[in-house]
Amino acid sequence: MIILSVNNSADIYGASRCLLRMMELFAKAGHEVHVVVPCTGPLVGLLEDKGIKVHIHKKLAIIERAQYASFAGKLMLLCRYPLSTLWLALLILRLNVDLVHTNTGVLPSPALAAKLTGRRHMWHIREFLSEFPSVWRVYQYYMCLLSTKVITISRTVQNQFAMGLQGRCRIVYDGLGEDAMTVNDDEVASFRSSIGDSYLLVGVVGRIKFVRKGQEVLVKAAALLRDKFPNSRYVIVGSAESGNKDHLVRLRELIHELQLDDYVILTGDVEDPRPLYAGFDVTVVPSVQPEPFGCVVMESMAAGTPVVGSRCGGIPEQIIDQKTGLLFTPGDEVDLARALERVMSDERLRLDMGRKSRQHFIEMFKMEETYRRLDQIFRGGIELDHVPVENADENEVAEISPSQNWS
Repeated sequence: MIILSVNNSADIYGASRCLLRMMELFAKAGHEVHVVVPCTGPLVGLLEDKGIKVHIHKKLAIIERAQYASFAGKLMLLCRYPLSTLWLALLILRLNVDLVHTNTGVLPSPALAAKLTGRRHMWHIREFLSEFPSVWRVYQYYMCLLSTKVITISRTVQNQFAMGLQGRCRIVYDGLGEDAMTVNDDEVASFRSSIGDSYLLVGVVGRIKFVRKGQEVLVKAAALLRDKFPNSRYVIVGSAESGNKDHLVRLRELIHELQLDDYVILTGDVEDPRPLYAGFDVTVVPSVQPEPFGCVVMESMAAGTPVVGSRCGGIPEQIIDQKTGLLFTPGDEVDLARALERVMSDERLRLDMGRKSRQHFIEMFKMEETYRRLDQIFRGGIELDHVPVENADENEVAEISPSQNWS
């Protein structure tokens, strides 16, 4: 099978990393894989190293928040849409592509190009499209009309679609490779000793962003737990985006205000966080606003570390509450402190949850399972059942429903 996948960037963050892992396995299985990106970047070399041919189309139509906010940006998008559709259609015909795969929801052209050339099209939806509420009511029908199947990375993401469209959707969780479970013990020991071997380490990994990512909620919970757990340290891994540098300043101010300077450690970005996950006693995912899926949970489970996560977005679809970790109310530092107190005070519980977390990762989130499901969908085989959710029913998991998010 000849596969053409289209991505909206050439960086090596979330969606791009998922694309790399997916297409590497399709290439290894003997499929001819091509990827279109809008520019050069680190993803290009990584794909080419896997034997995947990369095509750069600088005029690719991409729905971007900054661009869409202005009249000139909307006009540019309208101009690029037919031009990139034509460019992709010609590429499809030249390569004799069997299947077109769109890797994110912000690329409108590949679906139409596939339809015009009579090819099957799979649209991979990884995001909430709430930046464009007025468009979503129509855009979701466009997606389903021009796609053989729509693949969503969580039930929460699927529930954005109108009920009548959800039959066209299939949930396929993102996965991680074997390397996610492999960590250098010396690096873990070095990380822990750099802080203090005797400390109980609670960690959070991700972009620093107030109100959304929830680092401030963890800091407030740490203040509530300080007297009971004086031997604890809270490690915040990550940085603020260039346009949100004030969020880091505000976080430092909050830490100082709550007299936690000796308890909270800010590491900045870490290229390979695996030794940190393995070194944490507990990982926290304190998101206040729903995450479509959240790879931090998977990465921590692969390391055998229990996760305390907020009950929103795709997080409850990964954590089996009371078994592989604990869930708490988003934005509620008291509820988070209560959950942390339970796992921090019970070493046997932490070890048991960590073991079960790793097993849950192996059963549900290894890349081989993701590939198996995608390969079945790509080949048009037996339809997959929806992935089960253990923590909540469909309405509870879908923190953002169409009526809530697109008005």
